[in-house]
Parts: sequence; C-alpha cells; structure tokens
Amino acid sequence: MIWFSGMLPVVDLVSSISLAVAVGVGVWWRGDLGLGLGELVAFLFLVNLILNPIAQLGEVLDQTQTALAGWWKVLRVLEVPVSVVEPDHGQSLPAGPLSIDLESVGFSYRTGPPVLRGVDLHIAPETVVAIVGETGSGKTTCARLLTRLADPTEGVVRIGGVDLRRVAPEARRQSIRMVPQDGFLFDTTIRSNIRFGRDDATDSDVEQAIDELGLRGWVEGLPEGLDTVVGERGGRLSVGERQLVALARAQVADPGLLLLDEATSAVDPETEEALASALDRLAGGRTMVSIAHRLSTAERADLVVVFDAGKVVQVGSHDELVAQPGIYATLYESWIGNTRSDPSVA
Repeated sequence: MIWFSGMLPVVDLVSSISLAVAVGVGVWWRGDLGLGLGELVAFLFLVNLILNPIAQLGEVLDQTQTALAGWWKVLRVLEVPVSVVEPDHGQSLPAGPLSIDLESVGFSYRTGPPVLRGVDLHIAPETVVAIVGETGSGKTTCARLLTRLADPTEGVVRIGGVDLRRVAPEARRQSIRMVPQDGFLFDTTIRSNIRFGRDDATDSDVEQAIDELGLRGWVEGLPEGLDTVVGERGGRLSVGERQLVALARAQVADPGLLLLDEATSAVDPETEEALASALDRLAGGRTMVSIAHRLSTAERADLVVVFDAGKVVQVGSHDELVAQPGIYATLYESWIGNTRSDPSVA
C-alpha cells in the first residue's frame, strides 16, 4: 500500500526531471551535437512521447489502489453479520387494529451503553399513543423496534400477540407502516406517489384516501391536482405538503399499526391544522403511535408514554400526567412557557 501511494508522485517527478535534463543537454551542447532548433524541438517531443506511457502507468496504479481500497471496504461490509434475520416460515398478523406488547425489552447498539432497559408496555388495539421524552431518552429506538428495523437485545416485542421476529416480511410490511418526519417522494405525480402505499392500489383508491383524510380542498388548489409532478425528492412541494402525500400513502396502505415521527414538527401553522385534521381521520380503525416532539400531539392522544434514560417512567392520559408531579408535567410547563413567550403566537 505504501509503495502504491508513492508510485504516482515518483513517476511524475522522474518524468519532470527527464524532460528538464533533455532540455538542458539540448541547450548547452546543441552545438557540439550538431543539433538545430527544429531537431531539438523534435527530440523533446520524442522524449515527451516516451514519458507519457510511463505517466499513464502511474495513474493506472493509483486508480488500482483506489479500486482495491473500495473493494476491501465492500468486503468488510459484507462480513458484518446480519442483525435482523427474517424467519424461514413467517407468521401472519391479525387483521384490523393491532395491539403492542413490550416485555422486558432492552436494546443496545454494537458499541455504547444500553439505549433501552427493561421496558414493559401494553397498548390496546385502536389506541392513539404519543411517545414523549427528552432527546436521547429512547423513544425513536422504540419506534425502530416496533417496525423491526432492529431486534431487541433483551426481551420480546409482540404485535397483535405475535413475536415480531416470527412475522413474515410481507405481513409486516402490509400491517405495519411508518411515516418519517420527512417522507421520501419520487419524481413523479402526487397520484403515483400515493399509489406506492400498496402494490395493487388503483386511482379510485387514491381518490378515496384523499376524501377520507379531508384533503380534497388541498388537492383542488394544486396546479394540476393529483397529476401535479412533485419534482426530485418532492422538491416542488413544501414540507407540510410532502407530509400530506405521505399520510395519504399510509391511508392507501391501510395498516393495522401506524407509526409517525412527528408529522407536524416542521410546518407552518396553516399546514399544521390540515395535518392535524388528516391525522385525526387517519387514526380511525387502527393503532397509531406518534413520536411527539411537540406536546400538542400528546394533548390529542388517548395515551401518553414518557421515556427517560431508556425506561418508561410514566403512562397515562395527558390530563392525568399534567396533574401529577413528574417529567411530563415539567416538559409541559416548559413547552407552555416557550409558547407564551413566542411573539408569533397570538
């Protein structure tokens, strides 16, 4: 590796010195050698032709070194053991709203301390849940476990009474969906992006999802309605509009468990109102879990789960948790104080 690294600069140095020596010899001893000016130029040209293949050889060796380094990185990635192994004969999940049970769940990444420790939690079907907590408390990791983007290092995650590790990938993708904070959109029409929610979705399914979420007014305000092209990664739409498309996509998928990474955390108040209305409609007939960065989301939830230092420390309704001393009451008081001090809030 060291020889490869030094090859290109050495070749360049030798080429430069050789050309300089040829020029020096030709200039100083031109008379003794009987060289005219044209012959000297021709000689230098020939020297340069000889040096070019040598310089190209150095470049080839340098590119070979880069290719080998990339290949070794690929091999190291392939050697990393798969952390989420799909079952050979997976089970299906019950139809309709799904229950959630976390039994003594613990989780830690390959390096670092435990992120979740001894989490026990039961969520009944068709419950709207808000998970709150300070940054690093473990709420996002909990969402990753519920979608099986990772497996717990301790304990069991059960969805609909079935160990999530035993669920078939197709059944999991059909019954469990997650809407991230900034949903990915393809460079095509809004209609096509919504149809990605289910493989066999039709145009009538898209229209029905729009009406069920109360988004018809928003669609009619678009330049070409559902046939509006969103651009690369949805760049022609605002953040809130991209979230509306993601929610409509989730409605078409019709999962029994829907997870949201705070859909209203980065939108303007007007779009937030449309999102809140769509979320209320989206929650009907399914279990919905929101990672809440704003406590306004927790206010609308049936159940609030408070994480702190990787543990569930409080569970209850918004009114119950505000009325009792604890982390949630402290977070709520801080949120109320920041809201009142914001001059943009009337």
